[in-house]
Amino acid sequence: MIRGKKTVLLVALCIGILFTVSLASAQQKAPFKIGVNMDVTGYAGWTGEPSLRATQLYAEEVNTLGGIDGHPIELVIYDNESDAEKSMNVTKKLIQRDKVLAIMGPTITATSNAARPVVQEEKIVLYSNSASFQTDFPDSFCFSAGISSSMMVDSIFEYFIKKGFKRIALLCATDSTGQTWFEMTTTAAKKFGLEFASERFNVKDLDMTSQLAKLKTINPQGLIVGVSGAPNAVVAKNFNQMGFKIPYATGGGNISESFLKLMADIEPETLIIPGAYCVVWKELPDSFPQKKLMVGFNSAFQRKFKKEIDIYAAYGYDAIRVTVEAIKQVKPDGPQDSVKIRNAIEKIKGFPAAYGTTYTFSKDDHRGLKKDACVMVQVKSGKFVMAK
Repeated sequence: MIRGKKTVLLVALCIGILFTVSLASAQQKAPFKIGVNMDVTGYAGWTGEPSLRATQLYAEEVNTLGGIDGHPIELVIYDNESDAEKSMNVTKKLIQRDKVLAIMGPTITATSNAARPVVQEEKIVLYSNSASFQTDFPDSFCFSAGISSSMMVDSIFEYFIKKGFKRIALLCATDSTGQTWFEMTTTAAKKFGLEFASERFNVKDLDMTSQLAKLKTINPQGLIVGVSGAPNAVVAKNFNQMGFKIPYATGGGNISESFLKLMADIEPETLIIPGAYCVVWKELPDSFPQKKLMVGFNSAFQRKFKKEIDIYAAYGYDAIRVTVEAIKQVKPDGPQDSVKIRNAIEKIKGFPAAYGTTYTFSKDDHRGLKKDACVMVQVKSGKFVMAK
């Protein structure tokens, strides 16, 4: 029972508001749902957080301009906490419960690998940010925004060869990322005809002096460290303590502000990483093809999040940009049209990338990048600069 004039007026006001909202909703087209499965927290949180922010930024930009042909982008976001099992469960939720058209993320190999069998069975596009994630296999629905680990490894070896090096030491973790680096660096060393020695370590090890001592016996001219994140600080600290003066190379997954903080006060004299032009965009001439795109992206990212872009932000931004481009072409009616989205991405050619180059995909290439997209960067006094 409704009592009092105030109550009647309040009910009438609420009905009026609901009618207005319903009318507005009726005039707006149904949203295009895009899932997000990112490593926002956990040991790889430093990779997922900037990717998520960049994904949200671009979705907002599209929606501000009216969406995709009037359809707003709706992001359905989950944090897999850098856990493979949670990543698999999140992927199932996004597909089976949330009915998304495509999934952005994850950002590391282990969580991406956990999601792969699910998206392959359900035929839903997955756009990972992992360099070590395998994307090219028959009937693949998997894509990745950056160059592959094999391209990174080749870039490091080419850098060493230009320096005249003949003996290389490899120190790789035993996790999934480290295993990929171990296999690829071993293969590359043989391909380039270099003498090499290798050692392995657990990512939880607190001292690497025994492994480094064994590697020192070949008198190496360069060291490659196959691991991402915190373990690099342990290796670098021991590396310096043991008096190594050779170049220290590690993977592109370490290009982040978090890595610079890890290396503070223990930065090797020559610390090089295969990276992307977006990391050193300030050093590029205004005539550089993607300079305007990178400047605009960085400005928008900085305004919203009060920090500059890193390589994982570029991964996230490009992944959703490519996906949205395909959605524009397909105009999907639902998740069943993710096959069409996959096929549309495979036909995209010369698409400008915030990563610093262009994407040209094919049925056999779900990264869309060549090795020339890679540029060697160096950590110098707490900053990323072009390697000399």
